[in-house]
Amino acid sequence: MKRAVLAAVCAMAVSAALWGCGGGTKDADIQGNGVESADAAGDDGVSGQRETDAGQESGGTAQEAAGTVAEDGGDMAQGNAEADGVQGGEETAVQLAGTTFSILGDSISTYQGCNPVGYYAFFPENGEVADVEDTWWRRVTDDLELTLYVNGSSSGATVAGDSTGTADPQCGCNELRTNDLSGPEGACPDRIVIYLGTNDMLKAIPLGDNDGTGLVEEGVVETFSDAYTLMLDKVQANYPLAEIYCCTLLPVGDYGTDTPYVEFVNGEQLTSADYGEAVARIAGSRGLPVIDLSDCGVTIENLHEMTSDGVHPTAAGMRCIAEAVEEAFAGLRQ
Repeated sequence: MKRAVLAAVCAMAVSAALWGCGGGTKDADIQGNGVESADAAGDDGVSGQRETDAGQESGGTAQEAAGTVAEDGGDMAQGNAEADGVQGGEETAVQLAGTTFSILGDSISTYQGCNPVGYYAFFPENGEVADVEDTWWRRVTDDLELTLYVNGSSSGATVAGDSTGTADPQCGCNELRTNDLSGPEGACPDRIVIYLGTNDMLKAIPLGDNDGTGLVEEGVVETFSDAYTLMLDKVQANYPLAEIYCCTLLPVGDYGTDTPYVEFVNGEQLTSADYGEAVARIAGSRGLPVIDLSDCGVTIENLHEMTSDGVHPTAAGMRCIAEAVEEAFAGLRQ
């Protein structure tokens, strides 16, 4: 797979990250001038007279021959089917190659030098992902030969907060974050991946009961479900041509325990699965595809291998996320 795409990505993002599809432009210089690497039929038993034996033996021989032909035909059919499957996969890759996407995320999707100016990066100074090629989004970009418009991710960001903010990258439902995903000259990305909610869970933001259909007023939004609903309202309005994918959350381990981790339960007595279910419910009410990261291969049992601290993925955890996103883009995971 081509590895040159991301080199153009950060350079592209340096020139522009724009406000809405076809709307006015906004400077979105990317930190630094690029990114340097730091750091998967039994024979029938017949008895009787010899004449009968001989006749049956001849019949058996003919039957075996027919069976052999049938078996060969089956193998050929299976081989053709497998070939068709491979060809279909290649056709999917060809169809996706050259298309575009942007990301609305938190620390799990950051990397120094590849997020807009003023956003906060977690990797590679923290955690165990020391090479940009090991991030989930870089894997997706290279494997599917996509163009990444904007990686609008900021470490520590929640979905909830002041939705009217135009400078704070720490609120996913605000004006800054939802307007910061366009390509050159205001171009809509073909796809937008939203992967937010882990910090809402860690900070015990109340879940709320909005199923994605309730009206949410602008201002300080205090529940996760209201904030997620408002965020989608804005993203769908700003990028009407984009296909929007909503990610549920990886399991989160308790910081205060030794490995292997136990599941983290916040002050609202909720886990990452509860917030992920809210994401799926809200996305489902709008007919948006859901990428279920709770079932991507990262579990509480292997969290000590898949994350560095119970939250932030290692290269192995990033690979699981990338595979889930790729399957969703190819229409194989819903």
